[in-house]
Amino acid sequence: MRVLLRCLQADFQKTKHTSFMWLHFIIPIVCSCVLILYFYGRDQSQFHLYKSFMEAIGVALPLLIGVLCGMTATLEEQAGKFHVLLGSTAPKVIAYVSKLFMLLIMEVFSIGLALLIYFIGLKFILNVPDLSYDMFIMGGAWLVAGSVVLYCIYFFISCMFGMGASVLLGGAGLLMTALMNTGLGDAIWKYNPWAWGIRLSDLHGLLHFKEVNQGNHPLLMHEIHSGVLIMVFGIICTIIASLIWFSKWEGRKTFE
Repeated sequence: MRVLLRCLQADFQKTKHTSFMWLHFIIPIVCSCVLILYFYGRDQSQFHLYKSFMEAIGVALPLLIGVLCGMTATLEEQAGKFHVLLGSTAPKVIAYVSKLFMLLIMEVFSIGLALLIYFIGLKFILNVPDLSYDMFIMGGAWLVAGSVVLYCIYFFISCMFGMGASVLLGGAGLLMTALMNTGLGDAIWKYNPWAWGIRLSDLHGLLHFKEVNQGNHPLLMHEIHSGVLIMVFGIICTIIASLIWFSKWEGRKTFE
């Protein structure tokens, strides 16, 4: 645990004065402010305000994750062609876990910051009464949980093929998430990691804000439970696979 904490501290120190940190501050502020300005002067239900926020963040996440994972891998490549990452700790998987933790911690911070600014806008600018703070926070938590597999995938792509490939896949993931949030994804979203966060946050919102008929509740609960089970299984399998890969990885072949 001490080794992991030291690695985590070192990782944050590396990114302290880079655009990696600034992006985690600027993007949530801009996103929340744009949404508040968009809804200003419009009469919207709290469910619509919730849904719009979760969809905006959820659709953008794959591209942002692709960029951020690419930046993280590029920093390691520039620091010593991954030799620092691969040889600085024993066992070396600790370095990988530290990177993953850092990315997820910064994601939690960014989504939390976006929610805080959105709450301020909803309360004091749009004057929305009786805000369901807990529901918005839960929706943000589902977005974080649904992105764990994406971080593993994009960091793998970034290490193996570089930032360009990660950003390209991030753009494709953005389109995939947008499509999975339409009727095209109704039957298959549970099996698509790009859809987990946005779909689960949306389904919980439908239940909380009572946007579905009472007779459809059992079907909705079944969708949620099966989706969560598949997501948890996918997260466990992906993390195990990524740990096995990193324990055997020796860096890009072009640098060996």
